[in-house]
Amino acid sequence: MKTFRIKECKEKSLFILNLEPGDLLLESIKKFVQENFIKHGCVISGIGTLKKLRYHRVLNTNYVPENEYLTIEGAIELSALQGLIINYEPHLHFVASDLEKTYSGHLEDGCEVLYLSEILLLPLEDIKLKRIPDKRNVTYITLEE
Repeated sequence: MKTFRIKECKEKSLFILNLEPGDLLLESIKKFVQENFIKHGCVISGIGTLKKLRYHRVLNTNYVPENEYLTIEGAIELSALQGLIINYEPHLHFVASDLEKTYSGHLEDGCEVLYLSEILLLPLEDIKLKRIPDKRNVTYITLEE
């Protein structure tokens, strides 16, 4: 993985992560976040190609959500990737397609880059956030006290 800083002013940075063939998408983002001490941030944009896509999606509208975990393999176009990083943990959603279908959901570990993937990441350095679970064990963002 290669990275570079686009703009810097008053300790603010904007990063592009260039992922290469064989890189693991979510794991690479997690590693970059840890190595660069990005406690909170925003993945503004992500595009690229994948040869393996792993994700989950909700199955129903029950009060306690049920999830389905899926793996798709082949030539996959990653059209959109965005989400938040809270306490060093990315929570990312995507839209992707192969020749037959379009997929969307919550990105999971194990997504492998086919040719490239380009991720735009903005650290949120002046904000103190945390996630707290509700009675359904769904976590919500709130300000740290």
